[in-house]
Amino acid sequence: MKRETLPKIILEKLSEVGELALDGLFPKNRGESRLWREVLGLPVGYEFSKQTFSNTLNRLKQQGLVKNTGSRRYSFWLLTNKGQNKLKSYSYNITPAKADGIPRLVMYDVPEKYRRKRDWLRSELMACAYKQLQRSVWLGYSPLPEVFVQSLKDTGLKNSVHIVSIHKTGTITEL
Repeated sequence: MKRETLPKIILEKLSEVGELALDGLFPKNRGESRLWREVLGLPVGYEFSKQTFSNTLNRLKQQGLVKNTGSRRYSFWLLTNKGQNKLKSYSYNITPAKADGIPRLVMYDVPEKYRRKRDWLRSELMACAYKQLQRSVWLGYSPLPEVFVQSLKDTGLKNSVHIVSIHKTGTITEL
């Protein structure tokens, strides 16, 4: 998981819990810290500092996506209506299809200037239970939902993404 997804994580969790205290996310006890990592859905190796988290919250506040109440030290953070709308725009609510055992490769070449679209594409592939083989090559064993294909068209990535299914596997000598 990359740092670019931290704003999305914050918006999602604020949406789920209603309000959140910054001190509650960074307890002094390591056991509680592990619990909060699980609540946030973060992988074990994902690291971010309290300062990074606080800066991200303040940036989201400047954008009008979150607001805080109470005193500085004991403030609670809430999601605004604008934040709820932004959260909806992060995803097309793709739910992965059941695995059918047919390997599928997704390959893409999205230029650096479209980094956000590329990051979105990666997160959606992960949501569909696809695994990264190389930087822009992913493998999965379930069909991609129709809403995913439609979202590729909507985001203008249709010509940058190639999906191939493999019906026969084996080495050249076996074929």
